[in-house]
Amino acid sequence: MATTVRAAAPVPMPIEEAWERFRDLTLARDYVPGLTDTVITTEKTEGVGASRIVSHKQFGDMNETVVAWDEGQGITIRLHKGDGPAKPFKEAHFRYEFREGQKPGACQIHTAMTYVLPGGPFGRLLDRLFLGRIFERNVLDTAVCLAENYRTLAPVDHSKLPELRKNGF
Repeated sequence: MATTVRAAAPVPMPIEEAWERFRDLTLARDYVPGLTDTVITTEKTEGVGASRIVSHKQFGDMNETVVAWDEGQGITIRLHKGDGPAKPFKEAHFRYEFREGQKPGACQIHTAMTYVLPGGPFGRLLDRLFLGRIFERNVLDTAVCLAENYRTLAPVDHSKLPELRKNGF
């Protein structure tokens, strides 16, 4: 059974501008907490099939491959390690989606992670007791950091996360 966790944050620019910036899949290192590098590994740099390796301070390298590219709106990426799933998942996808904002000239970034953990009932128990909160925080942190990156057009200082989280919903 898949679990989906969601978050969102306001972005102080129109969707069209946010989307143009988002098309560069190497920029994830500037807003995803813990990422130190992002390298495109396919000839395609955007669209379905584009793939990258992200390097994380704590968790090492992971592959991310675009499985849905909704032009001008968002993407869904599959999280994996080589041909298999990324640990600790049996299966995982991450969605970024831009939507109209409350204020003129602004939009919202909506992030969501849908995942299945291995281990059947034991995996679901771990998710409820511990892992789910970590994944929820990661999805929120990604949304608020992307919004901050787009506000400043500079890599996010992740030491500001406690304050930035107040901007999420």
